[in-house]
Amino acid sequence: MGGRRADGRQNAVMNGVRDMEKPRIEFSARILRKRTDLPRYIVIKPEDLLGAKQAFEALISLNGTPQFKGNIRPWGKGSDVFFFNIPSSQCQKARLETGDHCLVTITPV
Repeated sequence: MGGRRADGRQNAVMNGVRDMEKPRIEFSARILRKRTDLPRYIVIKPEDLLGAKQAFEALISLNGTPQFKGNIRPWGKGSDVFFFNIPSSQCQKARLETGDHCLVTITPV
């Protein structure tokens, strides 16, 4: 179930993430939080994840700030979306609050 590269060759898929070319994934998202005692998070639509089927590690950037390491996880409970938690320090660096929209860049590692 691999995708095609620009040169027409097939990419292998490992753990739901391409293992020969791990392209950056960019999309706009809103920072969410269920309660103030819980971490902020971002929900990722399945079409933004290039066929991911299970959790994976990634380098994540918000609005072009320095990358931080995070885990992209399936939401579960019958949903096909994924999510990742955002440490408070990363929100501060990017000057983002709950409810703000931002540009998210994910690079699988």
